Amino acid sequence: MTPTWNSILNRHIARHLFEVTSRIKGAGSTMGFVVEFSSDLILFHVVNSDTLKLNGYSVVREEDVEYYRAFDKRGFWQAQVVQQLGLKPVRPNGILLSSLPDLLKSIGDRYALITIHPEKRKPDVCFIGPLLSLSKVTFTIDDLNSSAEWTGPRRIRYADVTRVDFDGGYERGLASVAPKRDSLKRNISPDPL
Repeated sequence: MTPTWNSILNRHIARHLFEVTSRIKGAGSTMGFVVEFSSDLILFHVVNSDTLKLNGYSVVREEDVEYYRAFDKRGFWQAQVVQQLGLKPVRPNGILLSSLPDLLKSIGDRYALITIHPEKRKPDVCFIGPLLSLSKVTFTIDDLNSSAEWTGPRRIRYADVTRVDFDGGYERGLASVAPKRDSLKRNISPDPL
């Protein structure tokens, strides 16, 4: 992360609504409050642009950000709405941004489902499920489809992951109606690398 980008994020962290647009074709943008960042990853408390309500968390890779916009002036209607609605971002406890394996493990330890986006390969696809295992090059989730049906383990390469979502309305909704699973064995060591 460049010193300039670092100072931009520091200036707006947990203070202003912030939007980043991905350089990946078809991937779109993420809007919310930056609540933490590392040299490679940016954690957002997401604001749903339709309902203007806080809705879970997204982690995007710094390398995929093409443009950004900070709604930091009172003249922006979005900034006025944030103030009027009293939106206050919350940094989720214990989420690690030091590496993708650390991020996934920390989310998997605290939340029922993780949403994985492989936007470079398939910008319109995501995979959802609890984390089952981590290795040096890949990780495995127990895949839950959009009909809330379990489809079995899915192995994903870290290199294919461009965005990770968790604790949003979609994930919470799927988790609440998905058939209960027998406890699956998780093989997550403290240091998969």
